[in-house]
Amino acid sequence: MRSKIYFLLVLTSLGCSSQASKSTQEYASVDHNEPAYTWTRVLDSAAWKKNYNFQMFSVRDTLWTFHPDGNWYSVDGVQWIKSPLPNAIFNLAFLDYVLFNNAIYGLGHFEGNIETFIFKNEIYKTTDFNTWKTLSTNSNLPKRFFYHPFVFENKIWIIGGEDKTDKFWNSTDGIQWIKQKDNLNFGKRSGSQIVTLKNKLYLLDNDVWSSTDGLTWELVTSEIVKGEQIFGYNALVYDEKIWLLGCNRNGLFSSQVLVSENGKEWTGLTAPWTPRGGIAATVHQGKIFMTGGKYGGTPNQPDFRYSNDVWTLEKK
Repeated sequence: MRSKIYFLLVLTSLGCSSQASKSTQEYASVDHNEPAYTWTRVLDSAAWKKNYNFQMFSVRDTLWTFHPDGNWYSVDGVQWIKSPLPNAIFNLAFLDYVLFNNAIYGLGHFEGNIETFIFKNEIYKTTDFNTWKTLSTNSNLPKRFFYHPFVFENKIWIIGGEDKTDKFWNSTDGIQWIKQKDNLNFGKRSGSQIVTLKNKLYLLDNDVWSSTDGLTWELVTSEIVKGEQIFGYNALVYDEKIWLLGCNRNGLFSSQVLVSENGKEWTGLTAPWTPRGGIAATVHQGKIFMTGGKYGGTPNQPDFRYSNDVWTLEKK
């Protein structure tokens, strides 16, 4: 089933309540000077199980979902086929895959939980998306988790991790890792999202920092939303803007999307999907594709609810 809901940018400052959006109206607030975007639900229920903390990628002309139970691919986001490619890094809540030079790399292998776990510094790579090639069983990959690797200047980069270190590493092949710098001025970090917009890196947590070289960073804003703590979102760049999807705001999941052209001024946009965090999203063929997520664990919604619907966003 396909359902469309249109919305336009809302040009009010972000000092709003952190309550989850429950709007079911077809149109949100309108300002005719800004471009409109359209959310479309393309699938009520995808082929994979309802879950959260997994990933989507756009590789050449194909859309990929890397899920704990396996990997699926599609050319249109509607018809999905399960690949024989297994899950190599195992626990996607702790480690990420990364797209690098038209190949997917798996950095490490994690089994267990935060208290008891096995970590292997193995490196995997696939170019045919049917099998993994093990590049190394004993790389010098930093032994950490809760970070999001990113690509910049033809290298894979890592910032921080579960011990909230301020060390910064990069690699040209995923096997040999070189520490670039200690004592970065934004301090120790874990779970930061990093995107590239107009040849500049943006590091996003509850605050925002920017850099042109990955080594020297400047504070852009100390709070994305004034008076609120936000986390758990997926950050990406679309239409020359930074988009934050699936925010937890002051402990409550929200369906409001946060958008910025410069990392400093942020706009809240109404979205029609249910409140959630830990979503998977990517930009593919001129659209944002989004799936998955988790909602609950709060006083007003103690039970967790998981999602596997698929949505797209595009310019109207």
